[in-house]
Amino acid sequence: MNKTVKILLALAMVALMAAPALALESKLSGFLNVRGIGNNFSATNNYIGTLTDNAKTQNLVDQRLRMKLDTKINDYLSFTYYLEVDMQWGDEQYSNAGRNDGGGIGGDTTNLETKNAYFDVKVPDSTSSFRVGLQGFADHSDYSFFAADMAGVKYKAKLGGADLTAGWFKLIDGDTYGNRTSLLPNIDDVTLWALQAEFKPNANFKFGGDYYYYQNEGSQAYATFLGTADIAAVLAFNGGGGDWTANRQDMNLHYFNGHAEYRLENVVLSGWLEFSTGTADSINNNTATTLTEDLDVQGFAGRLKAATNFGGLKLALAGTYFSGDDNLADGDADFIVNPLATESFAFATDGFMIFTPDIAWNSIGQYGFAMVDAAWAGYGLGSVVLTGAYTPEQMKNAYIKAGVGYFSSLEDKLAANDPRTDRAGTELGTEVYLRVGYRFAKKLDLSINGSYASLGDFYDNNGGGKAVNEATTDIDDPYEVYLKATLFF
Repeated sequence: MNKTVKILLALAMVALMAAPALALESKLSGFLNVRGIGNNFSATNNYIGTLTDNAKTQNLVDQRLRMKLDTKINDYLSFTYYLEVDMQWGDEQYSNAGRNDGGGIGGDTTNLETKNAYFDVKVPDSTSSFRVGLQGFADHSDYSFFAADMAGVKYKAKLGGADLTAGWFKLIDGDTYGNRTSLLPNIDDVTLWALQAEFKPNANFKFGGDYYYYQNEGSQAYATFLGTADIAAVLAFNGGGGDWTANRQDMNLHYFNGHAEYRLENVVLSGWLEFSTGTADSINNNTATTLTEDLDVQGFAGRLKAATNFGGLKLALAGTYFSGDDNLADGDADFIVNPLATESFAFATDGFMIFTPDIAWNSIGQYGFAMVDAAWAGYGLGSVVLTGAYTPEQMKNAYIKAGVGYFSSLEDKLAANDPRTDRAGTELGTEVYLRVGYRFAKKLDLSINGSYASLGDFYDNNGGGKAVNEATTDIDDPYEVYLKATLFF
């Protein structure tokens, strides 16, 4: 071995020994979730009209991979990248079609999704920090307003006795959305401004308040506003010359939330109250008339919950209220208008699978029919749910989760003289669910999950006064069952 080789080997050894000290601190985490599903419906949004009598059973397997890489650069800077890949077995192969596909034979589909990409900055000698980029953000209303990934800047700090969070998020930039090339400023820019404050006077009591401002500058309707086509039909001027979805202009919506939690021995009492107000401008596109009107928005929602535990048994009882409106034709919307409905995850932690979104959904299954068909559609919502979870003392890796809930709208029509929105009644129905699982080797969760909903008269066929989205026949009660395997890493 000559001298040059010895020197090169020595330098290589030094580099290898020094590498750990020079390397960034990184952590990879995530999960792979696979479900084999059977149900008798295929709704992806609005439930009304998606089922007929004797509906066919749907069977499929879907999966979701999420991987998050957290990298610490130094004591003040860090970076996070969070990716997602969804697919159904046998759906697409060798395709550039986009997200949520790629399980066909041969695979090789372009389907990598960026869920989060952001960096964190800690301000030296302070409690302040900033998060910049595409990140997750959620409300304190059981995710009933939003729980989504959004691009923006979030500031966090401890000020006095308060934990403060302030955020600015650009939801849509109208100059670039959908490959637009317009050079005009603020063409349908959609922005969310957020302020959250949390207080914890002692170990047993905490409370807080939120304020959100949803600002839509412009006229393009990127998503259905106000939930269902029923509302678009009611809010039509001069005998149907236009509707709010097609003709809305600026939207300025404000949301105020107060929430609290109190612990008393083994009982936890919690709740929140939300008030929304604002306007949605709309221009009638009827060529015979050029009237301009505004829709005034004012709605209330709230929830009370009591939870307790007895050894390995946990129980929770909750009641929920969303205001409704029986006369949308008067130009007022007296309910919680949620333009972010498709980005919410309302009450998913309750564990239901049909009337509220399924917490374990992959690429299909985020239903929430009570929210889409009633609460956000203007009919209002009242519900009472009882849920529980049990871990056997002699089998700590096993669990049983179950729940029963009753759901009802507050109104059975949206306009007194418009039969298109009439329902036969206000009862949405009752849902029961059961989840039984076992955690194998600490990292593999195996479970069977099932839910059944007995539909009420809200979904009945009304005969002559049929609503826009209503089924033409009495529809089957929905059910869903799936086997789930989730590997955590």
